[in-house]
Amino acid sequence: MLTNEFAFQPEMIIEIEDVLYAVFFDTDEEFGDFPILARVDSPNFVKVGTEVKEMDSQIFAATFGYAFRGHEDLLVSEILEGDTTEYRTIFDVTERKLEAKASETGMSWILDPDVQAAFLAATLTGTPLSTDDLSNTDWYKSSSKEQRDFMAKYYANPQQVENEIKSNISSITQEMISRNMKGPVDDLARVLAYGVTTFTISPDEVNQFLDYIDDPTYLDMIGGKELLPENLQPFVGQFTGVNAGQSTTKGLILDALGINAYESMVESGAFYKLAARVRAGDLEGVKEELQTQHDVLYPGFKGSNYSIWNGQFSNRASRVINGTTGGQVVKLTQSQQQTVDDAIVEANGDYNQFDKIIRTKFIDSPGVKNAFLEDLVRALPQGY
Repeated sequence: MLTNEFAFQPEMIIEIEDVLYAVFFDTDEEFGDFPILARVDSPNFVKVGTEVKEMDSQIFAATFGYAFRGHEDLLVSEILEGDTTEYRTIFDVTERKLEAKASETGMSWILDPDVQAAFLAATLTGTPLSTDDLSNTDWYKSSSKEQRDFMAKYYANPQQVENEIKSNISSITQEMISRNMKGPVDDLARVLAYGVTTFTISPDEVNQFLDYIDDPTYLDMIGGKELLPENLQPFVGQFTGVNAGQSTTKGLILDALGINAYESMVESGAFYKLAARVRAGDLEGVKEELQTQHDVLYPGFKGSNYSIWNGQFSNRASRVINGTTGGQVVKLTQSQQQTVDDAIVEANGDYNQFDKIIRTKFIDSPGVKNAFLEDLVRALPQGY
């Protein structure tokens, strides 16, 4: 089997899909001995002359009484050497690793014996298994539809899933490099990529979570690490803080002055100076400076901030420009937003005056043109 330096010896060596595994048993499982798979990551770990049994997923299920999960539980190189008196079986070594894999990769079904039994039956009988067949399992009841769909896809085509994970790791790593993040980049990218692939993290949340992890000041300001999924919380404080203060500063500027002011400050370099002050602990001083700028730019809203009052005026302008009503609001372009912001200052917060200015500045917009035509029709004499 394995060479003599390894503390535990497997039941057999098998080969599935061109990968060698050393098979160990955990003997306490409800449905029979649970096969623990250690991938042979070096041919030198196997004794010369050891018999290797070739299998596919059906032979695996018939042999061990469990469905092949498409991956190893550990590497042979991770098996302990030397004294092992504190360990009962190889499962003691891998139990926490298996639980961590289930949590990290979104594959929590691998710990549910009812799910394993259903997949085993499907493998042995050749009857296709739908996620609805698992509706009475604990895992099904605690998972989302997206997570259940992922499980079905994983068993149907594990290679496609692996390719998606690799692609997501690559794109997330590039995003972290572009942010100049310094720390366990590979580990964080892998956890995020698994989350995106398994639908436990949405693609839109990736940048938000990177903001939180990369800038602990920002995270503390908005509520602490509990805002992160549990498997991302250990990464807080693991990065060197090259960009610490930037997410915080960006949030402060957006709240106080809006997106156009933020982009202008980035271009001029003023943003990085403010971020340096935040990083140095001058958070309150930066807040006061931004509030002063706000009050000078928008005297009609002195003491408030851009994010509180601007939305009401911007949504009102959008309805005038685009001719929508009720809850239908079309997001303004950046150029339109700047014009609207200027109109708010000019109107000094007066809604009626603001509407007149918007109709004048956007006289060629669909909403203004249609409103004019409707007023014209109403002004015409009606026939009998």
